[in-house]
Amino acid sequence: MLEEYLDPDYLPEVLPHREGEVSAVFEMVSPLVRGGRPSNLFIHGGPGIGKTAVAKLVLREIQTEGVVPVYINCWYHRTEVALLSEILRQMAVPFPRKGRGVDELIAEFVERVRQEKLLVVLDEVDLLETPEVLYELSRASATLGVILISNDPFATRKFDSRAVSSLALTPLEFKSYTVEELVDILQERVNLARLDAQELAIKVAARFAFKNRSDVRYGLSLLLKAGRAAERTGDVLTAETVKHFDVGQSPKQEARQHEIEADHQKILDTLKGLKGEAFSNDLFTSYLRGGGQIAERTFRKYVRQLIDWKFITEEEVAGRGRRRKLRLSS
Repeated sequence: MLEEYLDPDYLPEVLPHREGEVSAVFEMVSPLVRGGRPSNLFIHGGPGIGKTAVAKLVLREIQTEGVVPVYINCWYHRTEVALLSEILRQMAVPFPRKGRGVDELIAEFVERVRQEKLLVVLDEVDLLETPEVLYELSRASATLGVILISNDPFATRKFDSRAVSSLALTPLEFKSYTVEELVDILQERVNLARLDAQELAIKVAARFAFKNRSDVRYGLSLLLKAGRAAERTGDVLTAETVKHFDVGQSPKQEARQHEIEADHQKILDTLKGLKGEAFSNDLFTSYLRGGGQIAERTFRKYVRQLIDWKFITEEEVAGRGRRRKLRLSS
């Protein structure tokens, strides 16, 4: 089995059932190729439905036309300094982050950008902690295009109104994959990976992916794990083997589980012990009983971060006073 083709982060040459979106996005940013002003976009839709893949494919294509491609996930670069420094790094501009002021960084960024044709993709843009950086991007250069990506269709509401107005974002909603489309995508990857799998196994993986908000990454992760198990025993991949690896956690969450702090993880573990949902006050009480050490104010800050990072969802519940019910994200 050639595992790279089942890796959720693998970018194929063609994206089945997203060809129209690739063409639409490329058309809107293509004026950059001629040194013109592109349309800026806000791409939104559920997780694992091709938003990032489409943007990366467009970056790959437009690079061949002389445009500098920059892809940044705001999970890793959330502040103005971190974001601008990363753009300069991807432009191969040496700029030490330590010992330099924000104004100096902005000046260097603007000077360099005006010498290039640049397309910047900001993924998970709703995680930006200093969204005013979008204003700097909007006025830096006429030959700088911006694509914002988020699962949240209302993500831009939290941004500075001047920045949103200056960017003149064109919204583009990605619809969820159907079960049939998921089967097509997974079958193509299985063929590329040369995985010996029953047709029913692929359909079961597609069905599980559909149940997880049509997240194709989930289906690929299932096939990768189940495929490894089948290869170890020398068997054909069956539907039963795929079912064994259905855990209901997206591969993105699984990967990030290793990147959060121990106190964040303890909060998640406490919530899991409460069957995945609890009121905020009850969760804090259980957290303390389980040996948690942080103060309530810090606890609430960490819960808010986990909500922003999509590990937890919250719901306001009517009743006496304001009560928040917290749930582990599916």
